[in-house]
Amino acid sequence: MPEFSGAIVLAIQFLFGAAVGMALGRQAHSFSWGRTADGLIGGIGGLLFVWPSPRIPGVGRFIGHLADGLTPTMVIGAAIAGLLGGLVLILLAGFIRVLMRGRQ
Repeated sequence: MPEFSGAIVLAIQFLFGAAVGMALGRQAHSFSWGRTADGLIGGIGGLLFVWPSPRIPGVGRFIGHLADGLTPTMVIGAAIAGLLGGLVLILLAGFIRVLMRGRQ
C-alpha cells in the first residue's frame, strides 16, 4: 500500500504545482509560456520539490513517512509542497522568458 500512497502524494504535488503554474501564467502575461506549458512547468516544479520539502521547517512535518499509510496531514503537506515547488519553478521560467525577450 505505501507504493500506492506514494503515487497519490506525487499526483497531488503535480496537480497543485500545475494549478499554481497556470494561475501565475494567467495573471502575469509576460511570464507565461502558454497555458499548457505553464501547467507542465508548474507540475514538474511540484514534483521536484519532493526532495527539499522535508527539510523546510513549516512543511517538513506535514510530509511524514508513508509507511503508516496516507493521512490527511500528508495530503495537505503534499499540496503545500506542490504549490511552493510549482511557484518557484514557474517564476524561474518566467524570469528566463523575460530575459530572453529583453535580448531580442
